[in-house]
Amino acid sequence: MNLVLSILIMLLILTILVIVHEWGHYIAARIFGVKVNEFSIFMGPKIFSRIGKKTGTVFSIRCLPLGGYCAMEGEETTEESTSAFCNKPWWQRTIILLAGVFMNIILAIVIMTVIFMIYGYETRKVSVVSEYMPISMAGLEIGDSVTEYNGYSIYNPLDFELVKYADGAGDSEFTIKKANGTKEKYKLVRNIDETSKNADIQIYKIESKKNKTYIGNYKASWTDGSLVIDMIQPDHSGVKYEFRKISENGTEHYTGVRTEYDPKSCIIKVNQDYSEDEVKRNLASYGPYQYGFSFSGKKGNLFETMGNAVTYNISLVKSVFNSLKWLITGKLGMEAMSGPIGLTTVVEDVVTANMTIGSRVISLFQMAALISANLAAFNVLPIPGLDGGKLIFVILELIRRGKKVPPEKEAVVSLIFLALLILFSIFVAGNDILRIIRS
Repeated sequence: MNLVLSILIMLLILTILVIVHEWGHYIAARIFGVKVNEFSIFMGPKIFSRIGKKTGTVFSIRCLPLGGYCAMEGEETTEESTSAFCNKPWWQRTIILLAGVFMNIILAIVIMTVIFMIYGYETRKVSVVSEYMPISMAGLEIGDSVTEYNGYSIYNPLDFELVKYADGAGDSEFTIKKANGTKEKYKLVRNIDETSKNADIQIYKIESKKNKTYIGNYKASWTDGSLVIDMIQPDHSGVKYEFRKISENGTEHYTGVRTEYDPKSCIIKVNQDYSEDEVKRNLASYGPYQYGFSFSGKKGNLFETMGNAVTYNISLVKSVFNSLKWLITGKLGMEAMSGPIGLTTVVEDVVTANMTIGSRVISLFQMAALISANLAAFNVLPIPGLDGGKLIFVILELIRRGKKVPPEKEAVVSLIFLALLILFSIFVAGNDILRIIRS
């Protein structure tokens, strides 16, 4: 029952997004006097249609719940009519082609603005820094902002999470804007055994491309169920944190021991002032991909919130292009790709999650915004059959000083690539099914 409901919700989300996208094309076409022959929801045989009295456009619903289209006069054939798409100036055709993408972006921004107004949003400013982690040793402080990570600009936490996911447990370089406005760069050279989760991280402060200063070393290891962390300064002084699991009065819990050592004085100070909750939080956060800091949340006015929604969606769009680049370069594997089937499993997780109805609705709306932004980014790719591919032919026209590619030839090329896209979609769907079977 949950699976059926999830499929229906997924189809509803995709249908709404397709309608919004194609409606963008329709509105722009009508503004510039282009005749729209048919506005269809879904594909395949027609099950319902109605002709607009003023426009003559056939509004239809078809039986296959896959996409939709806005068929314009002169889009695929040469026409002499002044209302034909092919006879409009290049800039009008460009606006019409990009109108669907624009509508998807606007929808995503509106959704995220509403969500952020209700729940607030994360900024790139740091609100928590764990003293157990290497980033604190590097010099990160509460109130600092992460502006760059591994060569990628960070405009909001989403940028950071996406790059961190792609880069895995390799070396890391941060550009930090301090609370006083100055900038600092930290580099963490990582040697991590993911099986045992033992970590050895050398920490540097970057002064220039050629110069860097060694700050210290972070060593973390698991021994007999205990977590031992050594933070070692260049003079070999440092702090050791040891968290031991002990049994007391029939119950098991963790106790924390902090040891400060100074080779010059040979004085060792031991403090046991960590609560069980603090230790458990540390244990839960420790891992090869964790840095030990959190971004701050904020609730702003309408303009601040909308601005953050814009940067959030820019990050979503960027993630599509970055993901394609990472797939081509091998940084990401094919398992990172997902289609409608994979997204349906995400919807099912939301449906079956132990959350309030309101939280589930918000999660689904956030997912819709994500898909809408991704749909926009995907459609501007320079692939014939997509809006971006059609735009390539407009650019070719400008390069050839007004000599157009015949719509019939453009249609043939688009059809070939559309077939390839369908095959690719089948491959992605198969990948999603295999992932579900293996899980």
